[in-house]
Amino acid sequence: MKDFFKSKRFQVLLGVFTLLFAFMVKGLSSSELMPFLSQLSGVVLTPISKITSVISGSTTDHLSPYFSVEGLKSENERLKEENQKLMEQMVDHQNLQIENDQFREFLEIKEHNKDFVFEPATVIGRSPDARFGSFIIDVGSYHGVSLRDPVITPDGIIGIVTSVSYGYSKVSTVLDITVDIGVVDSRTLDTGVVSGNINLAQESLCRLNFLARDSGVAVGDIITTSGASGLLPRGLIVGTVKSIETDVSGLSLYGVIQPHADVYGAKSVSVIKDFTGKEENEVME
Repeated sequence: MKDFFKSKRFQVLLGVFTLLFAFMVKGLSSSELMPFLSQLSGVVLTPISKITSVISGSTTDHLSPYFSVEGLKSENERLKEENQKLMEQMVDHQNLQIENDQFREFLEIKEHNKDFVFEPATVIGRSPDARFGSFIIDVGSYHGVSLRDPVITPDGIIGIVTSVSYGYSKVSTVLDITVDIGVVDSRTLDTGVVSGNINLAQESLCRLNFLARDSGVAVGDIITTSGASGLLPRGLIVGTVKSIETDVSGLSLYGVIQPHADVYGAKSVSVIKDFTGKEENEVME
């Protein structure tokens, strides 16, 4: 250690230190130290600032795609939810419009048939293998619905109640081979019976039976319920005559009927629970 203090290296360092000290003293007296220190700090800090900037930029470059994708996903989900809500509102509005239109048409039927007692109903079920379009409605014995009650849409009769439970009922349509409806031609007053037919049902058609050979029934005629049995009120529209055919026996004619009611597409219907003459006619039978 004593040799170090005696060495030329120590003497050089001492000289440098003395020179620096002298500059500092001079700087304090001449206000030149601050520019010197400022330059010194610039020399030292500038590389550090550049390194920091590079690191920050690199980090942003790597993370910005991640944040961008996540932002797009979030925005996409939000837009999907808004679109779904708008679609639901539009469907609700359309359904409400349809229900209002149907309700108005039912009221018109009621105006022309003040003796009718209606029970509005909604179709809540259809069996995929129901050959004749039968369906389930959301009213039953609790609502006063009974067997054989006619079921209508604003377009006409669609079927008859054939099974009743407490809160729901089954409706067999005019296409069903088990359903027979006494009818009359609104133009000629010829009478007959509309029944389901296996072959015609595949085309959503039914059959008008027991027409005399001299019947005046023609294509385009409107067929309505006759009310003869007392099970159905008179005047409900069944359908339109699509064609007139000769029975296989050759002794009578039959008509092919296009029902007015949309058998497979109906969603809202109405059950006629009571009408003038219903009870007395049922007693007679």
